[in-house]
Amino acid sequence: MALSFTRFKDRIWFLFDGGLRRMRNAPHWVERAGYGGFGLMLRIAYHLPGAPMKPTNTALARILGNPNPTAMHHAWVNRMQLGLERMEMLRNGETEALDAMLKIPEAAKLDAALAQGRGAVLVMPHCQASIAMVRGLAARYPTLMLVRESKKDARAETQHSYYVHLGCDCIDVRRTPEASVARAVLKALKSGMLVVGVVDRIQRPPPDGVSYDKTRDRVRVEVFGQPVSMAGWPARFAGKLKSPILPAMAVQTETTISLELADPLIPQSIETTTQDIASGLETFLRSSPQDWLFLYDKQWTRVLKAAAASDS
Repeated sequence: MALSFTRFKDRIWFLFDGGLRRMRNAPHWVERAGYGGFGLMLRIAYHLPGAPMKPTNTALARILGNPNPTAMHHAWVNRMQLGLERMEMLRNGETEALDAMLKIPEAAKLDAALAQGRGAVLVMPHCQASIAMVRGLAARYPTLMLVRESKKDARAETQHSYYVHLGCDCIDVRRTPEASVARAVLKALKSGMLVVGVVDRIQRPPPDGVSYDKTRDRVRVEVFGQPVSMAGWPARFAGKLKSPILPAMAVQTETTISLELADPLIPQSIETTTQDIASGLETFLRSSPQDWLFLYDKQWTRVLKAAAASDS
């Protein structure tokens, strides 16, 4: 049986989470060794027979014209280690240090979008530093973050241990009724707040001839030249108030977390707007694949392999 990335994460989760909690109070050299050990496991997993990491990364490297997919994976692991370290800073309440790390090179785009008085929706892929970035963002702007806690109680408890330090409103879209989520989002936008959510949890596209599946709130879009379905909530909610939408990505360095922003989108039809979001995010994924946490997600593995094959 092939070893999926999800199964690999499940097998190491409790060891990993327990170790992280202890490392933050350990001597610095122990902490460094701990993160390095986790990185080593991910580097070894890349070469395991039947594991999806290597073929997925090879496919992305072919799409990007990068001749060294192994180096791309090592860069991804390095960014994950940075992201984990910053998540533990958040869990331990080291919020001032995280706030200082955040840089917004084109903050004027965000300021102008919010100045219209209809709030704004910031959409991004799952990034290595998504949560840590939101902490710094919420220190500057009134923010509502949409989160999706795990079905598993142990993981949900771990996620909550981060969210309580974000300094902003959070709503769990998995456990909250859809109508309540809608009211919270629209209320936040009407109050001029920034609504933040991740939207790269893709699925297979709707049936041929269907551009928008209203029942599942899934919109047919193209990414990397392949048809997929993406959540329609950003376009749906923003469209009601004509609130601007900003595709974004959190990009890390050793000392900073940078929020990279695309130009604001003015909502049109749900199909056109969601495709514009997908295209904006694809640009970021191509430029900063090492910061993309969902690179090895099984749906993206399928898309990247198909895209690489079509380029051959």
